[in-house]
Amino acid sequence: MQASDIKKVLIIGSGTMGRHIGLQNALFGCDVVLYDINEEILQKAVTHIGKIAAGLVRGGYITEEMAEAAKARITTTTDMAAAAADADLVNESIPESIELKKKVWGEFSKYFKKDAILTTNTSTLLPSLFAEASGNPSRFLAWHFAMPVFILNIVDVMPHAGTDPAVTEIMIEHSRRVGQTPIYIAREWPRYVYNEMFTSLLAAAQRLAVNGVASVEDIDRAWMVIMEMPRGPFGIMDNVGLDTCLAVTKEAVAADPNYPYGKEIIAMLQAKVDAGELGRKTGKGFYTYPNPAYSQPGFVERVVPKYKN
Repeated sequence: MQASDIKKVLIIGSGTMGRHIGLQNALFGCDVVLYDINEEILQKAVTHIGKIAAGLVRGGYITEEMAEAAKARITTTTDMAAAAADADLVNESIPESIELKKKVWGEFSKYFKKDAILTTNTSTLLPSLFAEASGNPSRFLAWHFAMPVFILNIVDVMPHAGTDPAVTEIMIEHSRRVGQTPIYIAREWPRYVYNEMFTSLLAAAQRLAVNGVASVEDIDRAWMVIMEMPRGPFGIMDNVGLDTCLAVTKEAVAADPNYPYGKEIIAMLQAKVDAGELGRKTGKGFYTYPNPAYSQPGFVERVVPKYKN
């Protein structure tokens, strides 16, 4: 099998990441099937994919014709057998729970063809933790994307010790084929490359907040001004989704009982999730959307040249 043989891609889980990954593969010529547990979720996904594509058209990244062709390559189903039929590449993009991932991979495993490549988009977990559940661990590895996928075109390719090296090479090549820059991770490493740095930032911001050192807004201002960024750690968390942040934190605390202020951080995030305040996708998180305070004039005051000719 070669990268060019990948024609049909199955995305298990049509949440934010699944939508972006599905569209990315469709834009570069693959037929994509989105699977999820009910039709309502899938219809929301299709609508959102249309919005993502429209944004790429407005930004000049793709043409209207490319967008329409990609959308036409995407189908949806709630039927596991139909979803998996003849899939050359599978990508799982469901919540960060080892047990849930094991369950879903176990249910799907009997439907995959023997030479299908099986990947997980987990952002913090190791593929070896649930590779066996896939039914074909030698063809299983992590394939983790950054958001938004088309523009932030970095993807982690991380095999586990039992992954066939030939499969890893195929995924490195397929990553390039679909417009991504593959970051080959030579050994399993929790949180991968970018996320190793990224989660350290978020954890530091969370520690400051739960200890009352500074307000959410001031923590974000410090990062935004000094690093010249459009949003701070809490604005970033809102964009990731606070339910995802909570799941990641719970897994981190479970793995390390000495995780600094883990209980307090979980309590802060849990309160938001229990209130339905998941971030941008629900209209409210640490900020209110679609016009969050951090994007408004005056939230930060940047120094600009006044006397330049």
